[in-house]
Order: sequence, then C-alpha cells, then structure tokens
Amino acid sequence: RSKAKTAEEFYNIEETTLKNMEIPEETTHKILQSVKEWKLEAEYQKLIDKRATFYTIFDEEYPSGLKEISAPPYALYVKGKLPDEDKISVAIVGARECTTYGEIMARQYAETLADAGVQIISGMARGVDGYAQMAAIEAGGKSFGVLGCGVDICYPRENYNLYRKLPENGGILSEYRIGVPAIGRNFPRRNRIISGLADVIIVVEAKKRSGTSITVSYALEQGKDVMAVPGR
Repeated sequence: RSKAKTAEEFYNIEETTLKNMEIPEETTHKILQSVKEWKLEAEYQKLIDKRATFYTIFDEEYPSGLKEISAPPYALYVKGKLPDEDKISVAIVGARECTTYGEIMARQYAETLADAGVQIISGMARGVDGYAQMAAIEAGGKSFGVLGCGVDICYPRENYNLYRKLPENGGILSEYRIGVPAIGRNFPRRNRIISGLADVIIVVEAKKRSGTSITVSYALEQGKDVMAVPGR
C-alpha cells in the first residue's frame, strides 16, 4: 500500500517506492509513463479556462458514495458543484427515444421530487434524461449531469440549453479530462457514477439492451433501490 495521502504525494512518489507496491508491473509502467508525459501546468490552465474544478479521491469533497462502488473514478472534473451529501439524490434515467407518455412521466417525477428538495441525477442524454433534468431546474431544484466526455463539451448538442443551465443549478460531472470527446465506450462506464451518486434509481421506459439497463445493473450491484414507472 502507498503512504501517499494526496494526489500531489502520489504524483511525486519515487519510482522505487511505486515498484515495491503490490500492483501489476504493467500498471506501474503506465503510472510512471503518465507522470512523465503529463503536462501539469497546461492541464491546470485548461481547468481555469473552462471554469472547472478537479476533485481527486483523496479530497474531502469527493462524494463518499463513489468511494464505495466498484472501480471508483480516481477524480472528477466539475462545472458548478458536486451534489450535496446532506440531501437525497434520485437518478431518473430512461430511453433516448421515449414516448410522449415517457416524457410526461419523467417531467412529473422530476418536478415533484425537486420541489421536495431532492437532487436529480442523470446523464444529460436526449429523451428521459434531459426532460427530467430540465424539469427539475424549472421547478427551482438542483440537478447534476454525468457526462461521457469532458465537462467542456456539450453532448448531445441538442441539450445545449440544459448544459448551460446545469452549472448554475447543480453541476456537470465527468471522470474524463478537459477536451476528451464523446466516445461511445465512455458512456456505459459513466453510468456507474450516475447510480453511485444516487440513493434511488427511477427508470422511465427502456429497452432490455440499453444504457439504462447498464445503469440498473450497476445500481443493483451497489445495493441501490431501483424503481420503474409502469407502462401505459
């Protein structure tokens, strides 16, 4: 085990100490290579330019719920704020191509919960995610979007209005650094963060094989309650 207690200490850890740790040699090589190639000052300037904040798993502000999940993100990039851990958080997720009924349900649940002071977590995707998050904001509540790209990138573009409002009414979070594009393989992985931040997950319409089903799998693995809105 490393004696490093902060990201700075780990960044400056000596090569001999790192090699004596009980981690695979390949992982040790990747860490050393990353430290060697990492342009620290340039990356820090990106944070300033994009008005983003960076929290590592060593920081007190890092969400305690994420520390308990399998493969917690080492760090989170944030525009706006992190969810308030003293308040209940509910993830509302569902189909991108939802029906009108699905849209109505997503909006109603989000509005009612937000009005009661519950924070709404989702992935800022089109469809159920976007409808729920916008409804929460319009109700005067807080919402937090977890992205599969850098927090400086709005994806999908059609949710730009939501992307613009989230930092002032909650936050935008990602484990991917500034400038990382929206790549398909990033999105299933980010779903563990959505469920990890939530106390309860509500599903509004979803295919058997979908991003929503992945979120549900993560949630059940994490011991979270999962609820589903009945179909018409």
